[in-house]
Amino acid sequence: MKKCILIGKSNVGKTSFFVSFVEYLGIKRLNILFKGPQGGFQYRSYTTEMAKSLLISESPFKTKEICEIGISVPVYKGNKVFQLQDTSGIVDGMCRDDEVRKSMVLTFKTLEEAGIILHMIDTSRIFRRGESTIGPIDDQINLYGTNRGSYCILASKTDLEDGEKGYELLRKKYCNSLVIPVSTFNQRGYKEVMEFVVRNL
Repeated sequence: MKKCILIGKSNVGKTSFFVSFVEYLGIKRLNILFKGPQGGFQYRSYTTEMAKSLLISESPFKTKEICEIGISVPVYKGNKVFQLQDTSGIVDGMCRDDEVRKSMVLTFKTLEEAGIILHMIDTSRIFRRGESTIGPIDDQINLYGTNRGSYCILASKTDLEDGEKGYELLRKKYCNSLVIPVSTFNQRGYKEVMEFVVRNL
């Protein structure tokens, strides 16, 4: 089964999108496999409301495990299945926190095994602080994904102030990549993301 990874810096909206996108696909209960940095794993089951309450936080590095859910989507006369993976946030340079560093190692290992890459960048922060919020790690993921294929950028939080300006900047900076504007507030871009994933299954 092909794996579709959500990857990006901490607090760009990966987990919010993970839960919201699954809900958009009509899944009422999330049966999630959690894979830890030490190799352990366990299944947990949530309603979408429980998942929003327990998994989503404004605190950085809330997600320290790989969260994986199997998804089946109708295509023509049959169905296609894939695994959507939420990951720990990544940072530029070396992280001093040992636990976070191990989570990042697991994220990059998961990236190597993924068949589809959804690279998320927060558009609402770009203009507020300048282009420096798009760091070297984003450039490296973009280069890796472009060379690998089945890669696109999810321009998140476009509904927030300066989100549209940030989206336009991303389109210009990464002009050779598909950039899809998304918002968990109004589900903008979800149809396009689903079409992209299905094309690459």
